[in-house]
Amino acid sequence: MLGRIVSRLPDKIGTYYEPFLGGGAVFFELAREKRFKRAVIGDLNAELVNCYKAVKDDVGGLIEELRSGRYSYSRENYLAVRAWDTAPLSPTERAARLIFLNRTCFNGLYRVNQSGGFNVPFGSYKNPTVCDEPALRAAAGALKNVRIVCADFEKVLKGAKPGDASYLDPPYVPISETSSFTGYNEGGFGSEDHKRLARKFRELSSAGVRTVLSNSSAPLALSLYDGFEMTDFMGTRSVGGPAEYRKSVKEILVKA
Repeated sequence: MLGRIVSRLPDKIGTYYEPFLGGGAVFFELAREKRFKRAVIGDLNAELVNCYKAVKDDVGGLIEELRSGRYSYSRENYLAVRAWDTAPLSPTERAARLIFLNRTCFNGLYRVNQSGGFNVPFGSYKNPTVCDEPALRAAAGALKNVRIVCADFEKVLKGAKPGDASYLDPPYVPISETSSFTGYNEGGFGSEDHKRLARKFRELSSAGVRTVLSNSSAPLALSLYDGFEMTDFMGTRSVGGPAEYRKSVKEILVKA
């Protein structure tokens, strides 16, 4: 999807906003292409935001921690690190733990239980790279002058004005009753949140902020963005089960 998304965003952007950051693929591509002057990125996942801040502020310490020997790849160590109490950990240690779990869990999935505890099972890999120093240092460079916040999308997008741009990648509207996934954060992201996001999308459009949004082709999503330029295509889901059971599903890109 990356090419489809960035081609719909301006070549010259004042401030770029991305409030559902996740893996940050769009942000890092725009940074690589030097498309924006400033950026405000965020997410409601506090562990993820902490990790990005650690990469930005202490990439050397993070690399040292990842190479400390505490993050050896085995089922036993994975379960032990997953069970750590994160409260006593430093921000850098918390970031290292998250990277280790992400690199060694099932399909790179991030999911928490109702108590906010990471509960993804162990993933079987031949030789996962836990510490990718070149990638971490490149990410630190891209994040150097970027504002990173842990907040609701409305707060992240506050202040957007003509000449700015944003990409919105919320948790998708479920395409069926059995496909709902709300475990990324304890609170989930429900239909009222999607309606609130659609109102913000219209506000951004009216304010002259170029915005691209991705979602499923569920009836709710189609109705919320009716009247805007909308493109549908088949996308492949990469988590949720064995590869032979994963199917392409119709998704939409909406442009304001």
